[in-house]
Amino acid sequence: MKTRRTAMASPGRMVRQGLRVIIDTAGRPPWWQMALDEALLEAAGRGVSPPTLRVYTFSPTSVSIGYFQSLRGSVRLEEAERLAVPVVRRFTGGGSVLHSEDGEVTYSIALPAEGRLRDIVESYRILCTALASALRMLGVEAAYAPPNDVVVAGRKVSGNAQARRGRALLQHGTILLRPDRELMEKLLVAPRAKLESHGVSGIGERVVGVEEVLERRLGLEELAEVLEKAFAETLQLEPYRGWYTLKELEHARTLKNKYRSRQWLEKRP
Repeated sequence: MKTRRTAMASPGRMVRQGLRVIIDTAGRPPWWQMALDEALLEAAGRGVSPPTLRVYTFSPTSVSIGYFQSLRGSVRLEEAERLAVPVVRRFTGGGSVLHSEDGEVTYSIALPAEGRLRDIVESYRILCTALASALRMLGVEAAYAPPNDVVVAGRKVSGNAQARRGRALLQHGTILLRPDRELMEKLLVAPRAKLESHGVSGIGERVVGVEEVLERRLGLEELAEVLEKAFAETLQLEPYRGWYTLKELEHARTLKNKYRSRQWLEKRP
């Protein structure tokens, strides 16, 4: 994939080319994070925002479930309410995820679905391979595991999901640093057949954290730097640090109410 020199945004304005990298690790609630990702996808689809890599964290610890999932079939809702862990439904597919405030980082990348990225299977391969490459830069022997995981010695270190809007796609996924296995087991529901296919009896057995492999703490800036390098090299785009535009933030604010609503959460009870 070659870097495009110019792209029309709106009459009289050009979008800066390259890969905009937003490091937003202060921690935000789950409904705000999903609203921001959807706003970036829609802006990319309209051609008014550049390709954007975002690295972010959740606060408080939260659970997200996939767009197509049954709410009560994927999370123990009463336990989440008892522990005051908010639950949000994503606009992407995939399974239920625990976003630990202190043990997980999330990335998203929004960009035009052009060239090889038009194909869903190939786009997963390209973007998940870039993520695995970033982890290898840290010394973690990570590999892409189709259709949408990144693994270390067969154990999941990252799960990923996509959505498409207009001519753009957004992929986001977790990067486990220090998995809270006890909380995963309490809150997340995994089909028994899926666990058995992986030869494990519980969700916690199937995952591994980057810091567990490295046997050291990992700074968020260190992680952000390798993600930036790996995605920029894979997509052949020049990276630069940036922030959200006012229009992106305004649109996210309008979307936030959807993600906070019970109606959206219980779309598939």
